[in-house]
Amino acid sequence: MEPQRSPTEPRDDLASRHVVPYEPGSNANPIVRVGDEPVDLISRAYDALDQGILVISQDRLISHYNATYAQLRNIGMTELIGKPLALLDRRNSITAYLQTGKMPQVKSVDFEQRRNRETVVPIREDGRLLGSMVLVTPFSASPTDASQRRRTINAKSPWTALYAVDDIIGDSPAIHYARQLAMSAARVDSSVLLLGESGTGKELFAHAIHMASKRSQGPFVPVDCSAITRDLLEAELFGYAPGAFTGAIKDGKPGKFELAEGGTVFLDEIGEMPMEMQAKLLRVLQERRIVRVGGTIPIEINFRLIAATNCHLEEMVQEKRFRHDLFYRLDVIRIEIPALRERGDDVAILLEHAWKTKSRELGVLTRFAPAAIRALSRYPWPGNMRELLNLVERLLVILPKSVIEPEDLPLYVRQGQSEVDMPDAPAFYLKTVVAEAEQQAIEKALRHAQGNRNAAAELVGLSRASFYRKLKEYGFTQGIREQDLFENAF
Repeated sequence: MEPQRSPTEPRDDLASRHVVPYEPGSNANPIVRVGDEPVDLISRAYDALDQGILVISQDRLISHYNATYAQLRNIGMTELIGKPLALLDRRNSITAYLQTGKMPQVKSVDFEQRRNRETVVPIREDGRLLGSMVLVTPFSASPTDASQRRRTINAKSPWTALYAVDDIIGDSPAIHYARQLAMSAARVDSSVLLLGESGTGKELFAHAIHMASKRSQGPFVPVDCSAITRDLLEAELFGYAPGAFTGAIKDGKPGKFELAEGGTVFLDEIGEMPMEMQAKLLRVLQERRIVRVGGTIPIEINFRLIAATNCHLEEMVQEKRFRHDLFYRLDVIRIEIPALRERGDDVAILLEHAWKTKSRELGVLTRFAPAAIRALSRYPWPGNMRELLNLVERLLVILPKSVIEPEDLPLYVRQGQSEVDMPDAPAFYLKTVVAEAEQQAIEKALRHAQGNRNAAAELVGLSRASFYRKLKEYGFTQGIREQDLFENAF
């Protein structure tokens, strides 16, 4: 016999759950009862998903959204049910779809400073559009895509690394060696010094080292030493005690060293740090303790330091602009990140990755012609990755075409010069305008004539000698023997 239970004895949770059997042909959803409260099993399943789900009716009213969507948008669970879609559809893309039936492209959107992927799915019956469902996938929920991974850290800290070692793209020996050093650095807790020109990806390496280290579950706290004034830098790094100065927060404020507890501090542009702060940083690295500004009590700290600079620190040490003892503390593991011009065929790989990523973000379908990629590969990229990303986005935005050809590239790129090194000639300077027009005409004629130079010369109305001289002048000499150039130019 089953033992009798006292009326006051709490019932077992499993025994208190009852599932109403599902009958074929029934429109009812399976119901779970937790105590006396019925719970829709399908709604619970929706809420358990990592994806946000938003359901909109044909008349553009919000019918349903799950708990993940509410969290991503920072709204209450029933706050907007029955309200107009316009309250959530900032870009009017879903509204336009319901009006026209034309499916918007899968794209990236920003909710509360987090990057998410938004997909619109039509809901139809017998060919009739009843509404639509929007799936919002945080990139952190897509672990297969290394470039979109996010590492969830201590819930009390908003500081998180964004990139992994897999995000360091390239196959050249120089970047391969730097990537191997980064992996070695991740296995230990020693200080790391990242050296390289502006725009080479020093911060990317810092994120990747943290993500691959045993501290990956801790905070990653970046500090740009060049962006904080001399007077505020100490309070920013060390924090301050209550009443430390006029205007201070009543309860005081922890500094970046405290916020990085158990994680990593990334000091970018360390060469810009004032000498007096260098001495204080050195003491922190030696003693692993800090005292807040205006405070008297030492605070134990535990963080790993990664520093970066585009300055020549050895020269600064010789010139007594950087402390030699701090330099030796920082320069335990040195990683020199190569400039883009030193990475050979990596430019083509990075271009492909950049335009695919930016195309998705901007919602455009375009690609670079092989000849355009060759021209971009010859360009020296003085601004490194930052300049490459800037140029790719600029071309995708201003050129409404499916294929970007060499003539679409800026003149300074085609001529292999930096934009800042170009002659200071206005855009309407006749010689510049004529040169650009001639180059474009010759390129088009060669394509139309399928590479036949004599036919191309006829198309542009030049004699063979004049045409060959133009080919040499504008650098269209690939595949032409020097002897042929000489013989045909006279």
